[in-house]
Amino acid sequence: MRASNGKRRGGFILPTTLLVMTVLTVMLAAAFVLVSAEYRVTDNSFASSRALALAQAGLQNYFATGHNLTGAADSTVFTFSNGYARVAAFKLRDPSATHQALWVVRSIGFDTVRAQPGQPNGQRAIAQFAQFQPGVLPGLAAVVAPNGVEFTGSGNAPDGSDASFCSPSSSNYGMVVPPGGLSGPSMPAPTGTPAGVNPLYTSAAQIIDSTRIDWPALLGGQFTPDYTTSPPCLDARQTSGGFPVGLCNGNASLNNRRYGLLVVTGNVTLESGVHWDGILVVGGNVNANRANVIVHGMIITGLSGPSVAPDTLQRGNTIQWASCYNGPSVATLSGLVPIKNAWVDNWSTY
Repeated sequence: MRASNGKRRGGFILPTTLLVMTVLTVMLAAAFVLVSAEYRVTDNSFASSRALALAQAGLQNYFATGHNLTGAADSTVFTFSNGYARVAAFKLRDPSATHQALWVVRSIGFDTVRAQPGQPNGQRAIAQFAQFQPGVLPGLAAVVAPNGVEFTGSGNAPDGSDASFCSPSSSNYGMVVPPGGLSGPSMPAPTGTPAGVNPLYTSAAQIIDSTRIDWPALLGGQFTPDYTTSPPCLDARQTSGGFPVGLCNGNASLNNRRYGLLVVTGNVTLESGVHWDGILVVGGNVNANRANVIVHGMIITGLSGPSVAPDTLQRGNTIQWASCYNGPSVATLSGLVPIKNAWVDNWSTY
């Protein structure tokens, strides 16, 4: 009887053990599957978030840089440390008398962080509707100086007739200064067509207002230059064939040949041998009391206020209106401006 009972107990323990092990194995496998699923869901969420951040970074970089939007579409790629963004802009509506051109800018962020085997990398597409706003900077004269001009030496004065190499021509005033704003021995008569000093403005404040430059707002951040340089700002871009927009925070001392539009918060010294093709926008004054100074374009000074000292210009230098340089310099201020509350998440990529 005892042996028989032992056999029965032994025969009962083995199946029970196998059953328990099987149940535990199934439960452990289920736990691993659950953990793997949770990990994959979490990893996918992180990848999607990274892709969204990349798409947003690409979109912001696109709006912060200038682009040639003369056609109906434009595209570029921005590369980051953990992925890249492919940005494309499409024109939806041409400008009219009552509406600006309407564009949509799509950005697709691609996360390149290594994913789990069999799992695709994160990808996210967003879009932003925007309006194209052309740059506006009225061309008043070769020299616009609400702070006045003091001449030295003898010879020619600023010339408002268009440079001979510009075609078609677009002549302007030689200078715009307030009444009584010219000083110096034997003050020269500015040349150009129409010649002379623009008589339409009766005060420095009117001249500053006519430039349409909101100087406090510009210094407050409502201006995005292509590059920023520090005094003496000798590293202002020298890019033949291009017209970059620069910002100098302080006084500038310019030499050699340079192109584009440069905003200077302080004063500007034009060294002997300088050749500027484009526009200088200056909060303080301009000192061009040196020989061999050439400016083809436009100079605007004295925007900081009535306390700015007069410009000093040496007669005989070439300071001449040049529409073919002013136009491209102003055009670089054009760009897409995002429309408020017009950002779209999960934009279709087809």
